[in-house]
Amino acid sequence: MLARWWRAVPIAGRGDFINADIPRLGWVNAPVDVVADARRRLLGSFPMVNGHPDVAGVLRDPELLALLGPALADPFVGAGVTKVIAPEARGPILGALVAVRLGAGLVLARKEDRNHPGADQRMRSAPGWRGEPIDFQTRSFDLGATDRVLIVDDWITTGSTAEVLTEVISAAGAVVAGVSVLVDKADAATRRRFALHGLVDFEALIDPTRSRS
Repeated sequence: MLARWWRAVPIAGRGDFINADIPRLGWVNAPVDVVADARRRLLGSFPMVNGHPDVAGVLRDPELLALLGPALADPFVGAGVTKVIAPEARGPILGALVAVRLGAGLVLARKEDRNHPGADQRMRSAPGWRGEPIDFQTRSFDLGATDRVLIVDDWITTGSTAEVLTEVISAAGAVVAGVSVLVDKADAATRRRFALHGLVDFEALIDPTRSRS
């Protein structure tokens, strides 16, 4: 389901009333595709540090930050998502934005050495992009069999984190609603495996002529 926001656009040459409900300024509402709009703006403004996309820089920019929740959530509006699960470190920031947009709750997947009261599940991912596994801790009471759960993270490369969170969701008897990420650096097989919604393509950020979109 494609959600629509609305943006005011001027009518050329008009300054009178359009109808009784539209003000004298001559503006009307036109639909905006929030994903396409966010993707365009992010590709044009994504901060870079030492030639590498800087997610922290996106979070620092209030205009870019405002795009993320609606655009990451958009394909899942109306999909019955009840929980968003997000892994550290930056996943919970994006996950909270998406959860608010979807009217869902937020579940944290914390790294092993972090304080997480009540954590009773521990799992290890397959080796990630650094070549090493990551240990996570979650709480079994945060998810139930009636939940439809969306995985949200800032980045995907190998899919190892999404895979281990899929196992957490399945162990609770819940349903995986999908995976939504800010930066997509995954290969085609990984993208298909998770039916991935990636907001911006890593290759397009580095070199727009190499975009896979």
